[in-house]
Amino acid sequence: MRLHSLFLPATAMLVTFLFAAGCKKDTKKESIRLNNKQAAVSAQALQLVWSDEFDGTSLNTAKWNYENGNLNVNNEQQYYQTSNVSVSNGNLVITARKQSVGGKPYTSGRINTNGKFSQKYGRIEASIKLPAVQGLWPAFWMLGTNIGEPNVGWPKCGEIDIMEHVNTGNTVLGTIHWFNTAYTYYGGNTTTSPTNYHLYAVEWDASSIRWYVDGVQFHTANILNNINGTDEFHKNFFIILNVAVGGNLPGQNINDNALPASMLVDYVRVYNITSTPNTAPIGATIAIRGNNNLFASGENGTQAMRCTRATAQAWEQFTVVDAGGGKVALRSMNKYVSSENGVSAITCSRATIGDWEKFDWISNTDGTFSLRGNNGLYISSENGAQAMTCTRPTIGGWEKFTY
Repeated sequence: MRLHSLFLPATAMLVTFLFAAGCKKDTKKESIRLNNKQAAVSAQALQLVWSDEFDGTSLNTAKWNYENGNLNVNNEQQYYQTSNVSVSNGNLVITARKQSVGGKPYTSGRINTNGKFSQKYGRIEASIKLPAVQGLWPAFWMLGTNIGEPNVGWPKCGEIDIMEHVNTGNTVLGTIHWFNTAYTYYGGNTTTSPTNYHLYAVEWDASSIRWYVDGVQFHTANILNNINGTDEFHKNFFIILNVAVGGNLPGQNINDNALPASMLVDYVRVYNITSTPNTAPIGATIAIRGNNNLFASGENGTQAMRCTRATAQAWEQFTVVDAGGGKVALRSMNKYVSSENGVSAITCSRATIGDWEKFDWISNTDGTFSLRGNNGLYISSENGAQAMTCTRPTIGGWEKFTY
């Protein structure tokens, strides 16, 4: 959670610090980059629309703005300056230092794309190696481009934190912040080895925002139809990279002996998601088996669906229907399966196909498939212990099926 930063507009002077020592290229980085790129492309049909590979010798100011000064946010202790940002050995390098400038005891760097690039929806990713130092707060995040408009500001502009890390732990955070009658946030986290390169990403569409580390999803936020006042997340956002020192999230216990310390960014890439390859057996009638080895039943539309049948009879037969836009619907006994938007257990009782009756068919690498509703969440068999739901943010065993 980034209890946020107010933002200096792109027209404000911003800053960077040349730091090359200790930033030698990791010999494993190129293979990590390739493997992560292949993982992303195999999951979606992607069209690259913007990137920075940081292969030059200085920051590309046609793509990025420097930010400088004391931004007076989050009780942070750094003064941002240009000399704390450099490009070296194929990396963007943002370095935090014990250095008194402008009334602050530390310096660091922060850059953004405001006024130069913004995006609504798509996949936004970066390969990043983090410092993992007590008191540091590196982040890869986005703000709505309307932040500077009258009566908007933060949090009404919306904020998407693709990756945040604090202190020395192995937990990374993914969060959204917005205004819904008052400041609101919703976040998740996962564990990783932060001092190694990892691919941090969100995939964002009109239905949901989904967070990934190295291609593994760990969190989902539902933004379908502006639920809970999330209309901010259907507008353009710009990208920010920074390393804060101290502040509300990491606290003020800062390990000066570990400074200087740097966040290294191999690349930042932004894709349009042009389509999701539909590997579903369109037109086929199938029986859906959960990992409990039992079959899902439509229950003839008279009650919530369960995954409890030992054999597949008429109520356990589903025709896979092309619902358009790369999505599928499931029909049994002339009625359609509904996610019920995750509010209640799923049913097979709808006469027509609406948003709640449309699903993404996800082909998993182990030969199973999963179904993701328009709420961005996955159908779960609940292991047969209770009615099936469409409420899971990630794919586990209960969210995998065969046919």
